[in-house]
Amino acid sequence: MKRKALVLGATGLVGSELTKQLVESKAYEEVRILVRHPVSFTHPKLTQIIVNYDQLISNEEAFQVNDVFCCLGTTIKKAGSQENFKKVDLEYPLAAAKLAVKHQVDNYLIISATGANAKSRIFYSKVKGTIEEELKKLPLHALHIFRPSLLLGHRNEFRLAEKATEKLTQALPFLFIGPMKQYEPIHSAIVAEGMKNAALSKMQGVHIYESDAITKIRPA
Repeated sequence: MKRKALVLGATGLVGSELTKQLVESKAYEEVRILVRHPVSFTHPKLTQIIVNYDQLISNEEAFQVNDVFCCLGTTIKKAGSQENFKKVDLEYPLAAAKLAVKHQVDNYLIISATGANAKSRIFYSKVKGTIEEELKKLPLHALHIFRPSLLLGHRNEFRLAEKATEKLTQALPFLFIGPMKQYEPIHSAIVAEGMKNAALSKMQGVHIYESDAITKIRPA
């Protein structure tokens, strides 16, 4: 039987790439995306659902799918405050996961980050670690957590630090060998493919993928 997917954060760097890969996959018959505003990308398999994430429960019927992919994420600068950052990176993903549990989805897949740690003194890493721990408490059939390092790909906004790191990686590739491999920047398309493959792997339980392991994920 062909599958149905739901993508949160479908306009982001990984989310947009993942959406394209899912609609092109023979394994999926429908791909739903939750968006705040209509997007220009269209496809016969694609269903756009306009949503207010503060009232996610109003769109819970959208969660009647096989796989829920959470690609939500922001920055402190873009969010404007730590409180708003926590909404996007903690509260919304957790609310979505609870609806995924309610509708007994096969897989809940989420993008976290390298260094995620609920006990970290770094706010960003602490929030990422906290959402991981909260998700592990839920009775999900399968939870797939992705911890990519610096994400490469085309962004709508310019980020100086990321561009500088990308140039450094290209100039000094030997920096990312051995135990440092997990910190090597990774392209958004590769992360998206890893998420799709994990959803099709039929694995149950909790699975965490550091950046260097994402390319090794294979579908069943």
